[in-house]
Order: sequence, then structure tokens, then C-alpha cells
Amino acid sequence: MPARARRLTRAGVPATTVAAFATGAIVLLAACAGVPSSPSRTASPKPTSAVVVPTTSPTPALVGSTRTVLSPLGLRVHSAPALVAGNVIGGFSQGRSFNVLAYQSGGGGWFHVQGRTLAGWVVADPALTTAGIFNTYSEANGVTALYPQTWGFQQETFGTLFVPQQGTTDSAVLETASSLKTFGAGGLPGYLATSVTPLVVCGYTGTLGYYSKEASYTGATPAPLPVARQPLYAEIRLRFDSTQAMLIGFNYQDSGQLDVFSALYNSIAFPYPLCEAPLAASTPTPKP
Repeated sequence: MPARARRLTRAGVPATTVAAFATGAIVLLAACAGVPSSPSRTASPKPTSAVVVPTTSPTPALVGSTRTVLSPLGLRVHSAPALVAGNVIGGFSQGRSFNVLAYQSGGGGWFHVQGRTLAGWVVADPALTTAGIFNTYSEANGVTALYPQTWGFQQETFGTLFVPQQGTTDSAVLETASSLKTFGAGGLPGYLATSVTPLVVCGYTGTLGYYSKEASYTGATPAPLPVARQPLYAEIRLRFDSTQAMLIGFNYQDSGQLDVFSALYNSIAFPYPLCEAPLAASTPTPKP
């Protein structure tokens, strides 16, 4: 039985298309940063000429919650909820958690946060932070990603399988190969594609496909996995160069579980030029 036929996966929030990524690129780069001890290694945003600071509006679902930084570049902390020069007071590195003190929807959305030793404002972009506390997964080849503290992972012949420590309602998989052809056809046996769209993950453009289980499927059944197959499946395929490719998959029950999937692909980093470029880029000097 080929390894591809045994794959099972887990989900996150609905993906961002390349067009949406391009629209939000300036905001993301301005909000992201390197580790707090090295703010000079990160890109600085161009200041705006005027900033209107809306009144803070407490949101029960967000205020008092704990969030974790997803961005491999880290996240800048500001003295005020505005992307202007001179108000960056520090940063949180990837994997660092903080408490949300307040939220405001104006200016694209901002969290007023309290970390272990630093308090301030951070951009409330779901691609940069996520609710909950996460652990770091790393491979010998330099691939890293975040997964929920309540989950675990195990090595399978096809790659790494992530599953909840309790319950088996969904699961995620991370696979690497020499080419996209190694993964076989898109999706899983017995699943039909519902949509396919481009997606940028750490500087590389791949494809994101959504699939649904076909009730009338009568073909071969893949070998069993430690978790049950769910009705929905999402899959990202990336090609880094002529010898390296990656697949990130997620098998789930409903869209409410996609936050784990999005956290996985928004936090993933790998030692390839486009993914590492932001850290190596020179820092432009902001002009007031």
C-alpha cells in the first residue's frame, strides 16, 4: 500500500488567496518582527501622515483570552494602535503567548496585550496570532511549525501525524518529498474536490484544495490509520525547488475546526530562501 493512500490530515481557518495576500502584505510586514532581542533585523513600515485612534471596545470573546504568535518573524509590539514610525517598543517571538486586555476594530483591528514582561498593542490579524497555547514542532531538516498544546504528534512512514491527545475528531499531517508527483493525485481516495485556490506559505506559492467525502465511493479503502477519517479534507501543496516539496493536510468534521490547520500553515518555516528572506533583509530607516 503506497504511503500516499494512508495519509490523513487536520484543519485551520479558511485560506488566504494570493490576491488577498498581496493586498495585506504591507500590513503583515509592518506588524511582523524578528525576535525581541533583534528588532533591527526586521522591516519597518512606512509611517502614515495622520492616524485616528478609535475608542477601545471590549469584546468578551477576545478580552481575557490567551493568544500565541504564529509568524516565524515574530510580532512587533506598539505603544499605540497605529503603524507609524517611532511607536515600536519591542516584540514577541514566534511561539510566545500573551493575554488580551482589550480589542478595537478600527485601523484594521488591534489587540491591547500583556506579555510576561512587555505590554502594548499588536495587529489583530489571524495570520499572525491564534487563540490558545501552542508547542513547537521541529525536524532535523530545519522545518518547524506550531501545534496546539492539547495535541501530540507521531512519526509515520509517510510523514508526521498530529492528533488531539483526547478524542480523534480531526488530524493533521506534514509530509516532505523530492517532488509534488510523489504525493500522487490531490485529495484522498473517496473525496471530491470542492475548490482549489493559490495560497502563499512563508513566501512560496502553492495550492490549497478543499475536499468532501463521497458517500457513494466504492473504490479501494486505504489502510487504516490511528484516527478515523472525517467528512472533510483540506490540503496544501508547495514546491520549493526542483528537489523539495511539501504537503500539509487536514481531515476534519466542520469548518469550525479549521483554526488548527491555519495555525499550522501560518506558523510553518523551512530553510529555503524565500522563507528566510525577511530575516536576512536590511532594515529600512523610517522617516517621521
